[in-house]
Amino acid sequence: MQAVGADGQEMTVQEVLDWLQRTHGWSVTMLLCGHTVLYDSEEDEETRTRQRAQRLSENLEDAVEPQRRELELSYVCEGEDADAEDARPPLLCSLP
Repeated sequence: MQAVGADGQEMTVQEVLDWLQRTHGWSVTMLLCGHTVLYDSEEDEETRTRQRAQRLSENLEDAVEPQRRELELSYVCEGEDADAEDARPPLLCSLP
């Protein structure tokens, strides 16, 4: 997917969550890029609000490859086991 929001900027985590819900009908409870948690519905409301507002690559600034323009996101949907291997295919996102 092209991870470009309506404003022409890199999508926020909330925009990706909304896209997954709208496109596939999935209620995502956890969104990850590698081992970095971008969103976790188990967190407190303040943390979830901050996570949803962040641009996709904001949490990855300290990662090994901060300038990557392609992200491979994994996710867990409502009712799925977070430890299940390869529950769903990864979501490949191209950043602007």
